[in-house]
Formats: sequence, structure tokens, C-alpha cells
Amino acid sequence: MNTRPTSTKRRRTSLRRISAHIVCILLTTTGAALADNSIKLQVAPKSEHNDPKGNNPQEVQNRWLEISATAFHLEKPAAVRLEWAFFGDNLDTDKVVKHGSGTETVELAQSKQAVAKTKPVNFTFTPRHSVRTGSGKRARSKVIEATGVRYHAWGVRAFVDGKLAGEAYSSPSIQKLMGGTD
Repeated sequence: MNTRPTSTKRRRTSLRRISAHIVCILLTTTGAALADNSIKLQVAPKSEHNDPKGNNPQEVQNRWLEISATAFHLEKPAAVRLEWAFFGDNLDTDKVVKHGSGTETVELAQSKQAVAKTKPVNFTFTPRHSVRTGSGKRARSKVIEATGVRYHAWGVRAFVDGKLAGEAYSSPSIQKLMGGTD
């Protein structure tokens, strides 16, 4: 018979905890948004590629980023330096390497948006495949290992007066490769 009040108390306690978590999250994100010189980056990765045809399995991809920067809190209009980089899987050494990078500069004011487009970066690689040697009953397949650099990820960082004001990565592990905060 006493299960109802206990159940109601648990529900109230649970609702209070959930409400407290929501308020905490809102305050944390609002505080981060109002920090000095904080910039929100939205990145749209774009690409073009060729489809391998015939006996040539080599793939060529051109990739670029369309970066949109918005200032949450900027003391005065400023030039924002956007550093970007593409990373690729080096199929010969089996390591992630910086394959292309650059900087773009945009003018940004409080609550305004600026857009930048990076130069295209070319990724060329040949996936692992087999080649038929011989003919007839004695035909065999020879395995050709993968070579070249295949696209892996991208990273973008925004700087105002030489200080990091925003960053965006396609993968958390890229932050270390770009030298970002951890």
C-alpha cells in the first residue's frame, strides 16, 4: 500500500535531477558561447572524384571545404585566420599524414557570418586489387597491394589575434594531429 507514495517520490526526484542536468547543460553551453572571441565553425566538406574504368583501378578525388564562421562574442570587428588541413591514409606506410593545408582570412563582426572556400586538394590512390596473368587453364591472379594517399579526415581552426577562438574536426583524433587543444 505504501508503494504509491514511494513511486511518486522517485518520479519527483528523477524529474528534479533531469531538470537540473538540463539547466546545467544550458548554462555551460551559454557560458562557452559568451566567452571572449568565440567563433562557431560550420564546415561542409565537398568532393569530386573519377570512377575507375577499364584496367586502371586508380582513383582520383578532389576535396575542398566550405567554411562558415559566426562570431558569438567578438569585442570588435576583426580579421579571423582560418587554418585548415586535410589528412590522408598513406597506403604505402599505413599511417595518417597531413596531405594538404592552408589558411584563409575573413573579416568577421559580432553576430555576423563569413564564408570561405578552401583550394581543392587532390587525393590519388590505387586500392588493393588483382591482375590476371596468363590465359586459359594456367591463368593466375596476382595481388597488387594498395598504394597512394586515400582521404581520411579534415580539421579547421579559427584564430583571432593569434589566439584560438574556434575549431572543428571531422574526427576527434585529428585534433591531436593539427596541434589543437586536448
